[in-house]
Amino acid sequence: MSTTAEDLHQAIAGVLQAHGYGMVSRLAFVVELVDEETGGLGLMRGTTPNDLPVWSELGLLQYAVMDIQATITAQWVTNDEEDG
Repeated sequence: MSTTAEDLHQAIAGVLQAHGYGMVSRLAFVVELVDEETGGLGLMRGTTPNDLPVWSELGLLQYAVMDIQATITAQWVTNDEEDG
C-alpha cells in the first residue's frame, strides 16, 4: 500500500497546490472500492507518511468527522431559524 498511498499523496498535493492551497503534510484517506466483476464493495484506507501512528490517523479522521458534524449542525440551526 505504501506506493499507492505515496502516489495519492503526490496527486492530491499537486491538485491542492494548483488551486492555491498549502502543502500537504499528512494525509489520511478512506476509499470505497467496487469490484468490477462482482460489484462487491470494499474499503481501503491509508496514510502518508506510511509510518504515521494509528492514533494520528484516527485524530485526523475524527477531526474531519467533527468538521462535517459542525457543518450539518449549522445547517440545521439556520434552517430552524428560517422556519420559525
